[in-house]
Amino acid sequence: MKASLFLFISAVAGCVTQPPTPDPFTTFTNNTVFVPDADYTSWRTIYGRSLQLADGSLLMTWEDYPPEPPLDAFPIYRSTDGGATWGSYSSVVDTVNGWGMRYQPFLYTLPVSMGDYPAGTILAAGVSTPANLSGAYIDLYASTDQAVTWAFVAHIAYGAGPETVTNGNQAIWEPFLLHYDGQLVCFFSDQRDPLHAQKLSRLSSSNLTSWPTDSTDVVAYSTYTDRPGMATIAHIQSKNDYILTYEYCGSADCTAYYRVASSPLEFDSATGNAVVSNDSSHSSPVGSPYVIWTNATGTDMVIMNGASQSALFVNDDSVGVDGWRMVEVGQWASYSRQLRVIDDNGVQRLFIANGGNMVTLSTCNWVACGVVDLDLL
Repeated sequence: MKASLFLFISAVAGCVTQPPTPDPFTTFTNNTVFVPDADYTSWRTIYGRSLQLADGSLLMTWEDYPPEPPLDAFPIYRSTDGGATWGSYSSVVDTVNGWGMRYQPFLYTLPVSMGDYPAGTILAAGVSTPANLSGAYIDLYASTDQAVTWAFVAHIAYGAGPETVTNGNQAIWEPFLLHYDGQLVCFFSDQRDPLHAQKLSRLSSSNLTSWPTDSTDVVAYSTYTDRPGMATIAHIQSKNDYILTYEYCGSADCTAYYRVASSPLEFDSATGNAVVSNDSSHSSPVGSPYVIWTNATGTDMVIMNGASQSALFVNDDSVGVDGWRMVEVGQWASYSRQLRVIDDNGVQRLFIANGGNMVTLSTCNWVACGVVDLDLL
């Protein structure tokens, strides 16, 4: 999370025409998932996240800002036709703090059993904070019935607040979950260290319910005002490497950076490089990057994007600094746009989840999605 990016996102954001509903299991862009009511507050909707269930249906959630009460929650919408149409399915509600679930939801399918939770359990992590932002938890919820109902699991981390991007405030943001070596690892943005306005940290648990108090650095720069944030990680299976993307706010003006390591626990010693396109524009995505790996087409690809433009950035599995190709796919840019490869009724395609941009009370903000042929990349 950052302060300088707010105005930048506002400057590039604009209304996108909502197209007609597409046919089921086809390719499309800018398809409407949810349009907030006129009385919605703050950014109305931002920070879209997705998941595909075992039955092939798709889920989406986002930061949602209806007037309170009731307390903010993460809505869960479901599509059974490849993202063409959507309906309300469930919601992740704060049941322990009395604060609401307010910021940065993340959905994850547990690949193996852990503690009392079987493989296939659906996890939801996000920031719970009260309306006055006086403190925050990154909380973990679980569903053992394919996201129909949710139950509190654990507090992953606590920040004493205020939960703002002001340097020196004890805030925590943006959980990203990854199972690795028998542990569920939570990567997050961390303002609690007096030596760093913000850094990337991680915590791990072997049973989902017990989490240590002391976190481990993932990316921390020596300049106090530098703010690496918004970690996302992909396993480059063809190389058995891991790639981390993050925004490097402060010295690098929120340019998207990446690091590659043989373990997701070793990014702190890896070299950070800016993502720069290898065409004549030498363009870099700015703000809230997201990264995935796929070989669904038979070719190993690393795909990432950022908030500043609609184009994707594509590299091969060596992830060389000169290997980033910029590819336009027509899905409008948004704050923390998520990428996911889905099984689209037997065809592997790229699913893009949009939650909107950081434009206060903008009537342009709604939740949208796109499905793109991977052969275009």
